[in-house]
Amino acid sequence: MRKDKITTILLVFFNCLCIYAQNDTVKSNEEILTENTVAQDSAMLENKIYYPEQLGTFFKKLEHLEKEKEGKINIVHIGDSHIQAGFFSGKIRTLLQEKFGNGGLGFAFPYNLAKTNGNPVVRYTSNVEWNSYRNIFPVNGAQVGLSGIALSTSQKNLVIELSIKNSEYGFSKMKVFTPENDQLYHIGITEKEVKMESSITKKITHKIKGGETLSGIARKYNTTVVEIKKLNKLKNNLIQAGKMLSIPTAQRVPAEIPQSLFTNIDGKKTEDFYEFDFERELDKIYFYAGKEVDLYDLNGIVLENDKPGIVYHSIGVNGARFSDYNKYPLFFKQLKGLKPDLLVVSLGTNEAFDRMSVDEFQTQVNLFVKNVKANNPDVDILLTTPPPSYFTKGKPNTVASELTNELIINGIDGKYAIWDMYYYLGATLGLQYLQDEKMLAKDLVHYTVKGYEYTGDLFFESVMHTYSKFNQTEKQRDQ
Repeated sequence: MRKDKITTILLVFFNCLCIYAQNDTVKSNEEILTENTVAQDSAMLENKIYYPEQLGTFFKKLEHLEKEKEGKINIVHIGDSHIQAGFFSGKIRTLLQEKFGNGGLGFAFPYNLAKTNGNPVVRYTSNVEWNSYRNIFPVNGAQVGLSGIALSTSQKNLVIELSIKNSEYGFSKMKVFTPENDQLYHIGITEKEVKMESSITKKITHKIKGGETLSGIARKYNTTVVEIKKLNKLKNNLIQAGKMLSIPTAQRVPAEIPQSLFTNIDGKKTEDFYEFDFERELDKIYFYAGKEVDLYDLNGIVLENDKPGIVYHSIGVNGARFSDYNKYPLFFKQLKGLKPDLLVVSLGTNEAFDRMSVDEFQTQVNLFVKNVKANNPDVDILLTTPPPSYFTKGKPNTVASELTNELIINGIDGKYAIWDMYYYLGATLGLQYLQDEKMLAKDLVHYTVKGYEYTGDLFFESVMHTYSKFNQTEKQRDQ
């Protein structure tokens, strides 16, 4: 314990030096590059996890999986936009599954139906429009659960096609999460072609006002005079006030897809989700309306196979903070259904941009951990600190350093392990290096694919190094 505290003090001191150096007198390019290199080399040499004893249960399960080649380990990675894109967590998934076995893709939310970015391995299409609501907004009754994003439609003729773009993630098991754990959806397969988009253009009506022209109406609705005339069977451009015009839109009328196309597959209701087992690995499956309800909600889908290995669940929400997840009890209730052995949490960037005080930040972290443990008392927790970034060009986000220090100082009492992404990516002194290596995105907040994958490599190395030391210690105890 004393050694941990000394290490913490030294790390805090280093971060403070980084801030001081950034605000000190202007240095030459050569001096800056030298400092960046030193920071980067130090990160590689000291890439460790703080309070590794908090991961003991997880490491024992990992050792069993490695030796016996049986069972699955569930790792759940929760975060903000750094996680929602799927590049950082996706790299970690690939590396862990290469070493310990591929137990399945894990959590797979239809982000594109919510009109946002997500995991590129899974593709969703639907014949109807869906409404979404992120946890970053004020609570308004939306059923925000495991995904951190409420997704719903009132269209009773809904169909969702789920298809896998990477053959390594074919699935033979599936879990479906809904707010009340009702069977809102039937699940089916088919060998027939399913046309998810109608060829019929959706139309709206427009009442012609005095003085309006066809060209003006066409500009208003982002269409053409030719299209309006064709739809209304007009022979010339003369229109009369008070008459109604049909206006074509870019949208299509929802395709009518008969449920008789599908072979229905029965599911089994568990405490937290509906579970489906398939006779063979699939790369495509369909969801369609089950019982008739006013609103069809979907909180998430989990895809697995029958092989032993790691199931790596990735859950991210653009703009999210610890406090945003804390607003929704359904999130923590459904999290239990993933049966996490390890929970990795990557939040803090948005708190830093909000210039949140360290006290308020730690309060929200503690509440988050408490909520997790209330539903998953045996889970091991590993927090990552926010990565280095800029407030604006030339002005580093030094609040990220303050929140990093706060996390590390409180890790002992909070009973969670910490991987210091801020320090291991070079802190403020490493920002220029990240830019030069094209790992920092143009907005100077997010990272490029190269940057996220580099970060994933660092994280994996740190976990494996800590795991190796754990095994050595366990062997010494057994002797």
